[in-house]
Amino acid sequence: MPNNYPLKVVIPLSILSVSVIVTNTLVCMLVYKVKSMRNYTNGFVVSLAISDILTGVSFFIQYNAELHEWSRAALNVLYAIVLFVGAANLCAVTFDRYLAILYPFCYRKTISKVFKIMVPAIWLFSILIACIPLTWEGDTKLLNTKIYICFVLTICIALPYILIVYANYKIFRLVRQCVRRERELSISSNNTKADMKNNGVRKVSSEAKVARVFAIASLMFVLSYFPSLFYTAAAVAGHADIVPLLLLEFSPFCVVFGSLVNPILYSFMKPDFRRALKKILTGQRAYLNARRSQRSSMPSIGDTNTTPFVPGKAKKKIYRMEDNDFCEDDDPFESKV
Repeated sequence: MPNNYPLKVVIPLSILSVSVIVTNTLVCMLVYKVKSMRNYTNGFVVSLAISDILTGVSFFIQYNAELHEWSRAALNVLYAIVLFVGAANLCAVTFDRYLAILYPFCYRKTISKVFKIMVPAIWLFSILIACIPLTWEGDTKLLNTKIYICFVLTICIALPYILIVYANYKIFRLVRQCVRRERELSISSNNTKADMKNNGVRKVSSEAKVARVFAIASLMFVLSYFPSLFYTAAAVAGHADIVPLLLLEFSPFCVVFGSLVNPILYSFMKPDFRRALKKILTGQRAYLNARRSQRSSMPSIGDTNTTPFVPGKAKKKIYRMEDNDFCEDDDPFESKV
């Protein structure tokens, strides 16, 4: 096998990698095809899905191709890019939910300006940071490598997740207050003012459901990359031997599975994805039923007509052509196959 990987590792990782590519590609296509889903939140979702597609491509190449020294270096850079982009996109989409729930009146104006800068900046910054180790030898004993890894773990991984935890704390604290207020207002539901407040509370609750999806995605992202990050930190500290061998063996499976979880979360927990999928499936089912009913209404070859057919003497039709010739029986304006 390529790079001496056993079949028991290559086959499941290849299947998972292809599944990651297919499912996240479907997420991108769904956002592109359904016009109502083209919003700023799903723009961050597409950016995250693209990084997951690159994760699947990277693992498929690693476990199915013969790699040389330069290609291994390029693959390591690609792994670093998808790690940084994934963390930054989850931070960005959490910021999007933070604005939508805590500052709903200025959300659209703010996010329309920030989105155009944030997504390109995430990718450019991630590519730049990931390419820095190419300027020296990738040895964990070097001081440059130790400083770089410490910078990555603190600025590119830890800091975004501190912001994610803080934003989610503020979001769910507000939601709890809104739910408590809704219970208090439910007693006076006949009051118009109370009804209006109830509507606002329901909107916050619905926005919070979307925030919960990304909170779960953030948690899954941390868990999926934890074995790799733990081993990297231990290697820099000079204690790589404390990492269990089983953890290293499951590390690639965790990363690939983490990229596969995101589209599953969107499909089952994100309301607009559920509606879009239901609409597409319902439309496809209606189309198939219409085709089936159309076929059933057409008479088959062996069917007989209810009106008896009495053959008579065939009459020959004569048509005048442009060259003054005449032809019999055939309609000159009917295409013949």
